[in-house]
Amino acid sequence: MPLSRPSKIIIPIVIVLLIAGVLWFLKYKKENENPVSGLLPKVEMGFGRISNITDSTVDLRLDLLVHNPLPLELDVKDFNYFVQMNGVTIIENDYTKPLLIKGGDSTMVALPSQLNIKKLAAEGKSEAAQGEDSADYHFEGLFHLQKPLLGKDTIRLSMDKRLPLYQLPKVEIVGYDLEKFGLGKSEIVIKLKFTNKNPFGIQFKDPAYAVDLGKQKRLADGSVKSLTKVPAKGSELFEIPLSIDMGKLIKATGQLIGKGKSLPFTLYFKSQLVSENDVFKDSDINIIVDGELKDLDKVKKNLSK
Repeated sequence: MPLSRPSKIIIPIVIVLLIAGVLWFLKYKKENENPVSGLLPKVEMGFGRISNITDSTVDLRLDLLVHNPLPLELDVKDFNYFVQMNGVTIIENDYTKPLLIKGGDSTMVALPSQLNIKKLAAEGKSEAAQGEDSADYHFEGLFHLQKPLLGKDTIRLSMDKRLPLYQLPKVEIVGYDLEKFGLGKSEIVIKLKFTNKNPFGIQFKDPAYAVDLGKQKRLADGSVKSLTKVPAKGSELFEIPLSIDMGKLIKATGQLIGKGKSLPFTLYFKSQLVSENDVFKDSDINIIVDGELKDLDKVKKNLSK
Protein backbone atom coordinates (compact mmCIF):
# COMPACT_ATOMS: atom_id res chain seq x y z
CA MET A 1 0.00 0.00 0.00
CA PRO A 2 1.54 3.32 -0.98
CA LEU A 3 2.54 5.66 1.84
CA SER A 4 0.44 8.71 2.51
CA ARG A 5 1.99 12.16 2.09
CA PRO A 6 2.39 12.79 5.87
CA SER A 7 4.15 9.43 6.28
CA LYS A 8 6.59 10.29 3.51
CA ILE A 9 7.57 13.42 5.48
CA ILE A 10 7.68 11.91 8.98
CA ILE A 11 9.70 8.76 8.20
CA PRO A 12 12.85 10.57 6.90
CA ILE A 13 12.72 12.92 9.93
CA VAL A 14 12.56 9.95 12.30
CA ILE A 15 15.48 8.27 10.52
CA VAL A 16 17.57 11.45 10.79
CA LEU A 17 16.73 11.77 14.49
CA LEU A 18 17.65 8.14 15.10
CA ILE A 19 21.00 8.54 13.34
CA ALA A 20 21.71 11.75 15.29
CA GLY A 21 20.75 9.99 18.54
CA VAL A 22 23.08 7.06 17.83
CA LEU A 23 25.96 9.41 16.97
CA TRP A 24 25.40 11.45 20.14
CA PHE A 25 25.29 8.26 22.26
CA LEU A 26 28.53 6.94 20.76
CA LYS A 27 30.21 10.31 21.36
CA TYR A 28 28.91 10.47 24.94
CA LYS A 29 29.98 6.88 25.64
CA LYS A 30 33.47 7.53 24.32
CA GLU A 31 33.88 10.69 26.41
CA ASN A 32 32.49 9.08 29.55
CA GLU A 33 33.99 5.60 29.53
CA ASN A 34 36.03 6.86 32.50
CA PRO A 35 33.83 9.38 34.33
CA VAL A 36 36.89 11.00 35.98
CA SER A 37 39.05 11.27 32.87
CA GLY A 38 40.20 14.88 32.65
CA LEU A 39 39.41 15.29 36.35
CA LEU A 40 42.63 13.90 37.76
CA PRO A 41 44.50 15.99 40.36
CA LYS A 42 47.17 18.31 38.97
CA VAL A 43 50.26 20.07 40.32
CA GLU A 44 51.99 23.36 39.53
CA MET A 45 55.47 24.16 40.88
CA GLY A 46 57.32 27.44 41.33
CA PHE A 47 60.47 28.60 43.14
CA GLY A 48 60.06 30.36 46.48
CA ARG A 49 62.73 32.26 48.39
CA ILE A 50 66.31 31.06 48.75
CA SER A 51 67.12 31.14 52.48
CA ASN A 52 70.80 30.20 52.53
CA ILE A 53 73.66 29.75 50.06
CA THR A 54 76.88 27.95 51.01
CA ASP A 55 79.81 26.79 48.93
CA SER A 56 78.14 23.36 48.40
CA THR A 57 74.37 23.69 48.90
CA VAL A 58 71.43 26.03 48.46
CA ASP A 59 68.45 25.97 50.83
CA LEU A 60 65.26 27.11 49.16
CA ARG A 61 61.49 26.75 49.24
CA LEU A 62 59.49 25.15 46.45
CA ASP A 63 55.88 26.32 46.15
CA LEU A 64 53.67 23.41 45.05
CA LEU A 65 50.03 24.00 44.11
CA VAL A 66 47.97 20.77 44.27
CA HIS A 67 44.57 21.02 42.55
CA ASN A 68 41.87 18.40 43.18
CA PRO A 69 38.97 18.73 40.70
CA LEU A 70 37.35 15.46 41.88
CA PRO A 71 34.18 15.54 44.02
CA LEU A 72 36.08 13.36 46.52
CA GLU A 73 38.65 14.37 49.14
CA LEU A 74 42.29 13.73 48.36
CA ASP A 75 43.73 12.50 51.67
CA VAL A 76 47.52 12.26 51.30
CA LYS A 77 49.59 10.49 53.96
CA ASP A 78 52.98 11.65 52.58
CA PHE A 79 54.79 11.89 49.26
CA ASN A 80 58.27 11.78 47.78
CA TYR A 81 59.30 13.97 44.87
CA PHE A 82 62.12 15.07 42.61
CA VAL A 83 62.83 18.05 40.38
CA GLN A 84 64.86 17.97 37.19
CA MET A 85 66.37 20.86 35.26
CA ASN A 86 66.96 19.99 31.61
CA GLY A 87 66.84 16.29 32.53
CA VAL A 88 69.33 16.58 35.43
CA THR A 89 67.95 15.80 38.90
CA ILE A 90 68.70 18.81 41.13
CA ILE A 91 66.30 18.08 44.02
CA GLU A 92 65.14 14.80 45.56
CA ASN A 93 63.24 14.79 48.84
CA ASP A 94 60.34 13.49 50.95
CA TYR A 95 57.37 15.38 52.38
CA THR A 96 56.27 13.52 55.52
CA LYS A 97 53.31 15.64 56.66
CA PRO A 98 49.67 14.66 55.94
CA LEU A 99 47.85 16.70 53.31
CA LEU A 100 44.05 16.93 52.88
CA ILE A 101 42.63 18.56 49.75
CA LYS A 102 38.85 18.85 49.60
CA GLY A 103 36.94 18.02 46.46
CA GLY A 104 36.99 20.82 43.91
CA ASP A 105 39.64 22.68 45.90
CA SER A 106 43.37 23.56 45.72
CA THR A 107 46.12 23.71 48.35
CA MET A 108 49.53 25.42 48.32
CA VAL A 109 52.32 23.41 49.92
CA ALA A 110 55.72 24.87 50.88
CA LEU A 111 58.46 22.30 50.33
CA PRO A 112 61.77 23.00 52.12
CA SER A 113 64.43 21.74 49.71
CA GLN A 114 68.17 21.72 49.22
CA LEU A 115 70.05 22.02 45.93
CA ASN A 116 73.44 20.57 45.13
CA ILE A 117 75.48 23.52 43.84
CA LYS A 118 77.74 21.45 41.58
CA LYS A 119 74.79 20.00 39.65
CA LEU A 120 73.01 23.34 39.49
CA ALA A 121 76.12 25.29 38.48
CA ALA A 122 77.13 22.82 35.76
CA GLU A 123 73.70 22.85 34.12
CA GLY A 124 73.28 26.61 34.58
CA LYS A 125 76.67 27.27 33.00
CA SER A 126 75.74 25.12 30.01
CA GLU A 127 72.47 26.98 29.44
CA ALA A 128 74.05 30.40 30.00
CA ALA A 129 76.74 29.60 27.44
CA GLN A 130 73.94 29.21 24.91
CA GLY A 131 72.49 32.58 25.88
CA GLU A 132 69.53 31.06 27.72
CA ASP A 133 67.84 32.82 30.65
CA SER A 134 65.36 29.98 31.27
CA ALA A 135 65.38 26.19 31.55
CA ASP A 136 63.00 23.20 31.29
CA TYR A 137 61.92 22.00 34.75
CA HIS A 138 60.18 18.71 35.52
CA PHE A 139 58.45 17.97 38.84
CA GLU A 140 57.27 14.48 39.70
CA GLY A 141 55.77 13.24 42.96
CA LEU A 142 54.45 9.90 44.22
CA PHE A 143 51.60 10.61 46.62
CA HIS A 144 50.69 7.90 49.18
CA LEU A 145 47.01 8.04 50.15
CA GLN A 146 45.45 7.43 53.57
CA LYS A 147 42.57 5.63 51.87
CA PRO A 148 42.24 4.39 48.28
CA LEU A 149 40.94 6.79 45.67
CA LEU A 150 39.32 5.30 42.56
CA GLY A 151 40.82 1.95 43.58
CA LYS A 152 44.38 3.27 43.95
CA ASP A 153 46.41 3.82 47.12
CA THR A 154 49.07 5.96 45.35
CA ILE A 155 48.89 8.53 42.58
CA ARG A 156 51.76 9.94 40.53
CA LEU A 157 51.52 13.60 39.58
CA SER A 158 53.94 15.50 37.38
CA MET A 159 54.34 18.76 35.50
CA ASP A 160 56.72 20.27 32.96
CA LYS A 161 57.34 23.99 32.73
CA ARG A 162 59.85 26.46 31.42
CA LEU A 163 61.00 28.71 34.26
CA PRO A 164 63.76 31.29 34.79
CA LEU A 165 67.34 30.03 35.02
CA TYR A 166 68.60 31.29 38.36
CA GLN A 167 72.38 31.54 38.73
CA LEU A 168 74.08 31.86 42.08
CA PRO A 169 76.29 34.88 42.76
CA LYS A 170 79.99 34.06 42.79
CA VAL A 171 82.58 35.33 45.30
CA GLU A 172 86.31 35.12 44.46
CA ILE A 173 89.50 36.42 46.09
CA VAL A 174 91.49 38.27 43.43
CA GLY A 175 94.26 39.89 45.47
CA TYR A 176 95.55 41.21 48.75
CA ASP A 177 97.62 44.13 50.03
CA LEU A 178 99.53 44.47 53.29
CA GLU A 179 98.68 47.87 54.73
CA LYS A 180 99.38 49.27 58.21
CA PHE A 181 101.71 47.60 60.68
CA GLY A 182 101.67 48.23 64.41
CA LEU A 183 102.84 46.58 67.59
CA GLY A 184 99.40 45.30 68.53
CA LYS A 185 97.35 45.25 65.32
CA SER A 186 98.07 45.34 61.61
CA GLU A 187 95.79 45.53 58.61
CA ILE A 188 95.55 43.54 55.39
CA VAL A 189 93.17 44.35 52.55
CA ILE A 190 91.57 41.40 50.72
CA LYS A 191 90.22 42.14 47.25
CA LEU A 192 87.04 40.27 46.32
CA LYS A 193 85.25 39.95 43.01
CA PHE A 194 81.45 39.55 43.05
CA THR A 195 79.96 38.10 39.86
CA ASN A 196 76.24 38.11 39.01
CA LYS A 197 75.11 36.27 35.86
CA ASN A 198 71.38 36.84 36.42
CA PRO A 199 69.27 39.23 34.29
CA PHE A 200 68.55 41.29 37.44
CA GLY A 201 70.81 43.18 39.83
CA ILE A 202 71.74 42.04 43.34
CA GLN A 203 73.44 43.70 46.31
CA PHE A 204 75.65 42.31 49.06
CA LYS A 205 74.58 43.80 52.39
CA ASP A 206 76.79 44.18 55.50
CA PRO A 207 79.46 41.56 54.68
CA ALA A 208 81.45 39.93 57.50
CA TYR A 209 84.57 37.83 56.97
CA ALA A 210 87.44 35.95 58.55
CA VAL A 211 90.65 34.37 57.20
CA ASP A 212 92.66 31.29 58.19
CA LEU A 213 96.28 31.13 57.01
CA GLY A 214 97.98 27.75 57.20
CA LYS A 215 97.39 26.31 60.68
CA GLN A 216 96.63 29.73 62.10
CA LYS A 217 92.86 29.93 62.56
CA ARG A 218 91.11 33.30 62.41
CA LEU A 219 94.27 35.18 61.53
CA ALA A 220 92.09 38.15 60.66
CA ASP A 221 88.44 39.14 60.68
CA GLY A 222 86.25 42.12 60.00
CA SER A 223 82.89 43.46 58.83
CA VAL A 224 81.54 46.45 56.93
CA LYS A 225 78.15 48.17 57.09
CA SER A 226 77.58 48.72 53.40
CA LEU A 227 75.72 47.76 50.25
CA THR A 228 77.73 46.62 47.24
CA LYS A 229 75.62 46.63 44.09
CA VAL A 230 76.42 44.12 41.34
CA PRO A 231 74.58 44.87 38.08
CA ALA A 232 72.71 42.32 35.99
CA LYS A 233 75.16 40.05 34.16
CA GLY A 234 78.07 42.00 35.59
CA SER A 235 80.75 41.99 38.26
CA GLU A 236 82.10 44.33 40.91
CA LEU A 237 85.36 44.52 42.87
CA PHE A 238 85.18 44.98 46.62
CA GLU A 239 87.95 45.58 49.15
CA ILE A 240 87.66 44.31 52.72
CA PRO A 241 89.98 45.52 55.47
CA LEU A 242 91.05 42.81 57.92
CA SER A 243 92.50 43.54 61.35
CA ILE A 244 95.36 41.13 62.21
CA ASP A 245 96.69 40.33 65.65
CA MET A 246 100.51 40.62 65.50
CA GLY A 247 101.03 37.54 67.66
CA LYS A 248 99.02 35.46 65.20
CA LEU A 249 100.79 37.11 62.26
CA ILE A 250 104.23 36.12 63.66
CA LYS A 251 103.10 32.48 63.88
CA ALA A 252 101.70 32.61 60.35
CA THR A 253 104.91 34.25 59.08
CA GLY A 254 106.91 31.32 60.48
CA GLN A 255 104.74 28.94 58.44
CA LEU A 256 105.09 31.22 55.41
CA ILE A 257 108.90 31.01 55.60
CA GLY A 258 108.67 27.22 55.67
CA LYS A 259 106.06 26.74 52.95
CA GLY A 260 106.41 29.90 50.92
CA LYS A 261 103.58 30.82 48.58
CA SER A 262 102.13 27.29 48.77
CA LEU A 263 100.74 28.13 52.22
CA PRO A 264 96.96 27.51 52.11
CA PHE A 265 94.36 30.05 53.18
CA THR A 266 90.60 29.93 53.80
CA LEU A 267 88.20 32.86 53.56
CA TYR A 268 84.88 32.71 55.42
CA PHE A 269 82.45 35.19 53.91
CA LYS A 270 78.95 36.03 55.17
CA SER A 271 76.48 38.52 53.79
CA GLN A 272 72.84 39.06 52.97
CA LEU A 273 71.57 39.47 49.42
CA VAL A 274 69.25 42.31 48.45
CA SER A 275 67.38 42.10 45.15
CA GLU A 276 64.17 43.09 43.43
CA ASN A 277 63.83 39.41 42.54
CA ASP A 278 61.78 37.60 45.21
CA VAL A 279 63.82 34.38 44.97
CA PHE A 280 67.05 36.11 46.11
CA LYS A 281 65.43 38.72 48.34
CA ASP A 282 66.91 38.74 51.88
CA SER A 283 68.83 35.49 51.27
CA ASP A 284 71.79 34.70 53.51
CA ILE A 285 75.04 33.76 51.82
CA ASN A 286 77.79 31.82 53.62
CA ILE A 287 80.75 31.09 51.36
CA ILE A 288 84.04 29.34 52.13
CA VAL A 289 86.85 30.04 49.64
CA ASP A 290 89.98 27.86 49.79
CA GLY A 291 93.27 28.46 47.97
CA GLU A 292 96.97 29.15 48.26
CA LEU A 293 98.83 32.46 48.38
CA LYS A 294 100.48 31.73 45.04
CA ASP A 295 96.99 31.57 43.46
CA LEU A 296 96.30 35.11 44.64
CA ASP A 297 99.54 36.37 43.15
CA LYS A 298 98.69 34.75 39.84
CA VAL A 299 95.23 36.33 39.75
CA LYS A 300 96.64 39.70 40.75
CA LYS A 301 99.12 39.64 37.84
CA ASN A 302 96.37 38.68 35.38
CA LEU A 303 94.21 41.59 36.52
CA SER A 304 97.05 44.06 36.01
CA LYS A 305 97.57 43.05 32.37
